[in-house]
Amino acid sequence: MDVSGPSVEVDVAGIRYEVLVPLFAWPELQALAGDADLADATQQPDLGLHIHYSASANQPVPVLVGFLRRAERDFFRKFTTVEGIGPAKGVRALNVSVSTIARAVEQEDRATLTRLPGIGPRAADKIIASLRGKLIAEAALQDGAIAQPIDAARLEQSRVIEDAVEAVAALGYPRTQAKQWVEEARAADPSLATVEDLTIAVLRRRDSR
Repeated sequence: MDVSGPSVEVDVAGIRYEVLVPLFAWPELQALAGDADLADATQQPDLGLHIHYSASANQPVPVLVGFLRRAERDFFRKFTTVEGIGPAKGVRALNVSVSTIARAVEQEDRATLTRLPGIGPRAADKIIASLRGKLIAEAALQDGAIAQPIDAARLEQSRVIEDAVEAVAALGYPRTQAKQWVEEARAADPSLATVEDLTIAVLRRRDSR
């Protein structure tokens, strides 16, 4: 997982781009992907993302940030105009939905804003001063309305499990079987925290039978 948030690879006419995805959007992306075998090109979901592109003299490597809705991307453009909040910090801060943040700004709810990762009281005051009155539409946005912060640690565990399933399936086992084996290995030893550890544990359990 990137320090600024999870990422996805997007294939555009055969060229693959890494796109950062805010934490709040990840559960919805996972639901859209479902149980597809992402290692199988024929099963990779056809998803559309609204991309925010940024690059500067200080950050010459382009940063791509993806959103499921145009209004979310438009909010992000406004959010990153606040002094001290660039694309990387902005992505990291978005662990609740855009509508939740927009309502907090319009209602001058500093408590909610300061719970965002990397946003302290001074930054919260700057956000309110810069954006209050400009986020009325976003506050009424029909999005996921995720008010409780996404648990990054739990999300990372989920990603490790999914990557381990892909690793085992790549060895020639059916994906449904690989998923069952990985879940059994994790249940037997919750301390298995990496893709490598889980994969090795699965293979050892198979060899012992």
